[in-house]
Amino acid sequence: MKVRDRQHKVWVHVLDAGCPKRDCYWPRLDPGSYTQGVGYRHRSDDWLCGTREARGCPPDKTTKEDKT
Repeated sequence: MKVRDRQHKVWVHVLDAGCPKRDCYWPRLDPGSYTQGVGYRHRSDDWLCGTREARGCPPDKTTKEDKT
């Protein structure tokens, strides 16, 4: 699903609507696919959650408000 990021003012691919409130949320441009010896190949100009792309969503989905 996509949510609107208020800081970057773009649509970001995330797991669910609560992702922007979580600590693991990391919006970034889609880097593409990586091939060793070649580097990154451009996939799209979309934004996505970097944590979800790199390591997957963590099982502990604490929000920024939970830590205060």
